[in-house]
Amino acid sequence: MSATLSRSLTLAAACWGDLSEQAAFDRTIEVRCASASPDEKAAVRSILYCALRRAVFLERLVAKLVSRRPTPEVAALLAVSLSELNEQPDKPYVVVNEAINAARMNNATYRASGLINACLRRYLREKAALDKTILADRIARYNAPGWWIDRMRKEFGPQNLDTLFETLHKKPPMTLRVNVRKTSVEKWLTDAQAAGCPARALGGQAVLLEKARPVHRIPGFAEGLVSVQDAGAQLAGLFLAPKAGERILDACAAPGGKTAHVLELSDCSVTALESDPQRAPRIEENLSRLALKADVRVCDAADISRWWDGKPFDAVLLDAPCTASGIVRRHPEIVFSRRPDDIVALAQQQKRLLEALWPVVRPGGRLLYAVCSVFAEEGSQQIKAFLEAHDDAQAVALPKCSCSQLRLMPCDNPDMPDLIDGPHDGFFYSLLRKR
Repeated sequence: MSATLSRSLTLAAACWGDLSEQAAFDRTIEVRCASASPDEKAAVRSILYCALRRAVFLERLVAKLVSRRPTPEVAALLAVSLSELNEQPDKPYVVVNEAINAARMNNATYRASGLINACLRRYLREKAALDKTILADRIARYNAPGWWIDRMRKEFGPQNLDTLFETLHKKPPMTLRVNVRKTSVEKWLTDAQAAGCPARALGGQAVLLEKARPVHRIPGFAEGLVSVQDAGAQLAGLFLAPKAGERILDACAAPGGKTAHVLELSDCSVTALESDPQRAPRIEENLSRLALKADVRVCDAADISRWWDGKPFDAVLLDAPCTASGIVRRHPEIVFSRRPDDIVALAQQQKRLLEALWPVVRPGGRLLYAVCSVFAEEGSQQIKAFLEAHDDAQAVALPKCSCSQLRLMPCDNPDMPDLIDGPHDGFFYSLLRKR
């Protein structure tokens, strides 16, 4: 069943109300769209992500357009419909008509169809003035709490703030990782082009789709030829550089993308740990689709007495829990779910994991530390403190890099073409070797 805009707006509005209570984004979509088709779920997800990237603006816009506070259901439908007017500026009256149809589908919004019509049409008439008034405030303009904006200014300077947030508010690219055990990048690109799915290579196993699409419409996805994974995240496999016969630990493995990449690159043995029992099954699901196997365990990686058999690992990948400040454009809800003290708390958790896992690395072995964060406390400062505390730890150059640490900023244009020839999310990587 194809997705109609009216039904997608109805489902998106239902999810929007749940998101205001900070429910898990993916879980909300699964619950609210349980009976929806894959195309409808994809449409709802797209609408919600676009709305989340301007959530503060939408909340203030709804308040300006209505004289009396609307019910939560009406406010939610108004918000996602106003967002779509901005996403589809060439089809304003189509969006308005579909929003009215969406209002009539739901008993909670049926009587407000006239109000929704009036508000949307007023916005079209007064858009320039309303946008200017609301976006004059930095919180609405950057769509982030004041403390988050201040942190970004501190990290990257006021001169870079507009460019940074402009990037974070764009739709993220859809990047795939080609499974080189089953095909090659060149062959998959040729087959995808023939199937009407044009894409281009970004380096390594990464390819960029010209246009995003649901996974069930990606050639070879069901057969395990490709997986969805950001190009920046794929650097973990390159930097870890697994070798045949090695014993490797992926310490915080869910949903399994990096575990799978390591196994695709080499005939190695991988132990994958995940502390969250609800996320751990996704590792097995992804490995099964790709016809790969790992020793998957549900446990706290830092509690090594509960899982380690005493045999050292040749390499450890520590993709540590973090603020996820580098992947905000892919997960715009992050800025609203985080609190200022989360940075300190997560940095302590990262330190705990580093300290606990260093003993399981064999002498001469390596540990790749990774976070999808751009905050110094979770990256360079974390590694600096660890090296000062451990004489047997040595920072070594990352493959294809002249440095032992790399902070990638979310970027649309190639800032490191030797590594990634295209867009990517924000990450920090550091490679440590045990003397």
